[in-house]
Amino acid sequence: MVRRRSSRNKVQQFYCPYCEGRMWRAGSQKHFLFYLGASEIQRNVGISRKSAVMLAAKGDYVDSKSWIEDFFCTKHGKLWMKITKRAQENLVASLATREDWQQTTHTIQPDILNSSVSEFTYRMSRRNGTKYYEQYSN
Repeated sequence: MVRRRSSRNKVQQFYCPYCEGRMWRAGSQKHFLFYLGASEIQRNVGISRKSAVMLAAKGDYVDSKSWIEDFFCTKHGKLWMKITKRAQENLVASLATREDWQQTTHTIQPDILNSSVSEFTYRMSRRNGTKYYEQYSN
């Protein structure tokens, strides 16, 4: 019988761009990025112009190798990171920019407050989340 190897040691760790502390995935859904024109596809996906034109002719191209995901740093709180899958299944993380958010589908930008939520409710929701993580991070 062939022994199965554990995939636990293959889990990649991510680090905060500000303090270099370890960040934890918050368990949110992945917001995949999409591109409209051939030049955007070529620039962001890294394929030839001919292939990019062919993909653009089909319509919007959703990149399954780039997405925005929610992470948590114990010092800086909630951070949205753009994750890109490179060769050999290595993941590269960087802070998500406003342009990245504009290239996702059905998402709300996190830096714009929801007008239907009161200021008190918003403040209390942020305070409770950080208390929880501070309590269990030590």
